[in-house]
Amino acid sequence: MKKLSVLFMVLFISSCADENDDGSKKSTYSSCKITSSGALFASDREEDLKQCWNAPGDGYESKGDAIQWCEGKVNSYIADSYLFGHSVVYAVESTYCP
Repeated sequence: MKKLSVLFMVLFISSCADENDDGSKKSTYSSCKITSSGALFASDREEDLKQCWNAPGDGYESKGDAIQWCEGKVNSYIADSYLFGHSVVYAVESTYCP
């Protein structure tokens, strides 16, 4: 019985090792966020830096797929928020949005 308990604990711990503290998988890209903004006004830059989107499902295993999805999110946000666009830098991460 004791061996079974130890085995269960080892399996449980190893199954959790693939997760970040927030529950997202370390092996996937789980979010997209704007990391830098070239907006003219400080209030717009501040608003841009608040933008973060969680990936659908468990996230993307491929960084290329994650970047493509992220680019679409960022472009939609800029188009919906500003009459004239500006440059932003964005990144994909393995954790969820804060």
